[in-house]
Amino acid sequence: MPINTELISSELTEQWAAEGYVIVRGLFSSERAARLRTVCEPILKQWRVNNPETGKPGGDRNATAMRHLNHTGYFCDGTDGFAELMGAIADPGVLAVCRSILGEAPLFRCTSLFCNPLDKSQDGSWHRDSQFHHADPEEEKAVIDTLNEEGNSVQLQVALVPSDDVEVVPGSHLRWDGPAEFEIRRADKGAHSKSNEMPGALRVALAAGDAVAFNPYGLHRGRYHTDKLRRTLMLTYTKTSKPRFDYFSDQPWFDEDGYLDELGPDARNFFEAFVTEYRDQWRQVKE
Repeated sequence: MPINTELISSELTEQWAAEGYVIVRGLFSSERAARLRTVCEPILKQWRVNNPETGKPGGDRNATAMRHLNHTGYFCDGTDGFAELMGAIADPGVLAVCRSILGEAPLFRCTSLFCNPLDKSQDGSWHRDSQFHHADPEEEKAVIDTLNEEGNSVQLQVALVPSDDVEVVPGSHLRWDGPAEFEIRRADKGAHSKSNEMPGALRVALAAGDAVAFNPYGLHRGRYHTDKLRRTLMLTYTKTSKPRFDYFSDQPWFDEDGYLDELGPDARNFFEAFVTEYRDQWRQVKE
């Protein structure tokens, strides 16, 4: 499929640098979004009962996010959809968007699925992903202050059904929190993080197949309500020059014989770079 050059315009790159997020309308067709939802539904259902990473339930009826939809355990019984999912991750248009905003070739990191809770609605917590790696606010501030404008990673959330449940604060990736932002995000051990009073918050409305990409070090959150179906597939990438080994990239099933055999040569080449980067660390963890 030819790459839509509108997806990699200079305006997109400039908006990413200045605001830390971009909306890509029609990244996937509505038909492709529907196919991906068909793939994701049985994965989510299985995860709630038996996460193949742990052999235990992955989440209860009110869980709102799962990771690693590409685990072999979701496809071991001959379930269709593996090539569809992996093809979306390695899609040339997706990778072109990521390359244009990161300034270099993207490296795969993780898949996630966000879903609505079944019993109890909740507004998500405002956060920067940096806070999960730096418990000390001064340490975290030093990291934010030294980031360049394109950042080191991108979270690409693709709506599989219409959604307006992603919120961002444009431009916040370039600076530390203002007093009101910090009060909401980190004060009192995050007691106020679900506040609906975040200054400058922008809610992003997406049709099925639309995507929002954002710098995870900017202020953002999701919303999860029982009366609003949410199925959002998040594809996360880092700069090839800035890999990060942790739970998200710890995917040793990639090293299983034949894992990539269903895929075309371009997709295999893309994922083989991921395997080459992390294989030794996967094996060390296993040992």
